[in-house]
Amino acid sequence: MADFDVIVLGGGPGGYVAAIRCAQLGLKTACIDERVDGEGKAALGGVCLNVGCIPSKALLESSHHFYRAQHEFAAHGIRTGDLRIDVAAMQQRKQQVVKTLT
Repeated sequence: MADFDVIVLGGGPGGYVAAIRCAQLGLKTACIDERVDGEGKAALGGVCLNVGCIPSKALLESSHHFYRAQHEFAAHGIRTGDLRIDVAAMQQRKQQVVKTLT
């Protein structure tokens, strides 16, 4: 078993910043979090980044673009065909947004 000067519980915004700062100060530091990403890899960032605020905002942005295409483009002379939502593509984009920020 390894010895540490500091063990930080939780890889959310407070936890990972605390762990980084402790390491910068020369302390042997471990940051422990049970969260894993969609690929089964360790994920820092807490609830907001991984399953809360950020993912919901990414999906909301996609929905907003769909709404605008349906309701606002025609006023600008932009004609669209059969608009459909591709939920799998929206989910993939959401995951990419989260992955970029972790």
